[in-house]
Amino acid sequence: MYPIYNILLIVTSLFLSPFLLFMLALRPKYRKGLIQKLGFLPEDIRALLKGRQPLWIHAVSVGEVMAALPLIRELKKKYPGEKIVISTVTDTGNYTARQQVKEADVVVFFPLDYPGIVGKIISQVNPRLFITLETEIWPNFLHELNRHRIPAVMVSGRISSNSYRQYRFFSFFFRKVLGNISFFCMQSQTDAERIIAMGAQPDRIRVTGNLKLNLNIPIRIPEDRQGIFSKLNLSETQNILVAGSTHRGEEEVILTAFRELKKEFPDLVLILAPRHPERFPEVAALLASRGFRSVRRTEITPPSEAGDAEVILLDTIGELFTIYSIGTVIFIGGSLVPIGGHNVLEPAIYKKAILFGPHMDNFLEISQILLEKGAGICVKNEKELRAQARKLLLDGDLRESLGKAALEVIEENQGALRKSVEVIEQFLTR
Repeated sequence: MYPIYNILLIVTSLFLSPFLLFMLALRPKYRKGLIQKLGFLPEDIRALLKGRQPLWIHAVSVGEVMAALPLIRELKKKYPGEKIVISTVTDTGNYTARQQVKEADVVVFFPLDYPGIVGKIISQVNPRLFITLETEIWPNFLHELNRHRIPAVMVSGRISSNSYRQYRFFSFFFRKVLGNISFFCMQSQTDAERIIAMGAQPDRIRVTGNLKLNLNIPIRIPEDRQGIFSKLNLSETQNILVAGSTHRGEEEVILTAFRELKKEFPDLVLILAPRHPERFPEVAALLASRGFRSVRRTEITPPSEAGDAEVILLDTIGELFTIYSIGTVIFIGGSLVPIGGHNVLEPAIYKKAILFGPHMDNFLEISQILLEKGAGICVKNEKELRAQARKLLLDGDLRESLGKAALEVIEENQGALRKSVEVIEQFLTR
């Protein structure tokens, strides 16, 4: 089956090559890391890894990198002599790993899944163990790992309903692919059942939970919040609506709801954080066209005044997590449009009232738990977003109740990290 997969891969690549070349020419982000994705690591990285067998941890983008952080710290604490390599697919994930994961010795881009490329990279890195977060299944890469007798472990594994349907259709192939993975640490029993149906061996599977439920719960002192308010030139008495990780089609809905809420809550400020940095200019133009008084986060330089801005456009990377701590009401983007949602647990750490849309397939289990525990509210459209935000702005006790329940969800699921490390240690002590 691998020859057929590779023929299809090459044919598809050739068919899409004009479009890919066009995107490479016009979009700088597609060029970042391209040399590494083609199998060429810089000389300094090759020299650092020469003669070593590092732990290779793969995290697709920002969310997976942040979820991997406590795992990496725990492994580094238990095995201080081990080198750690982190790979990502996206540029923002790569940037976040370099900025946030100080325990990593090397941060690289994950290679394209072509036989010659993955073989070259694996030979250069020569990992002792490969650990992949969530559902990263690359047939050629995993096949090459197995050929080199390098064990692979999936942690915090999940199979969304859409992915499950697609994988099941090609189960005859994925049964062979999954045979190259040494162990599966799945988020839930449903995920475990799905990957078994796809062809994974039941004795290689353990339900360990979701690493994103193991985010460190920080102890926030008043000075932290005061500092954030100061940086944004905001008052601690203001009502703040934070809309995090938004996508095209959501900002319009949020702005419509916000305009109506401003009529009743004149001091309300919106902090709008688009998910993708390349959309910052687009969203800034949208704000201008809608007549909002707005300012970019990068334009605010305390102690200068931010003016009378109604909306702060968060055009930075890595700051949203702490911004959640000052929000009165939080909305999680990627959920009013069919993207699959984003991490609802980051604001939960700060005991915040959380709203999200109906499209939470990427965080289905977490969002369902929040709803069941009375720790979150699902809104389906602008009308519901406005109504629920209004209710929360008016009712401090309700906000406190939701926030407390959200934090309890995290505290009750802290075992995922320990269980995942227990599985990984089996492969490091052999």
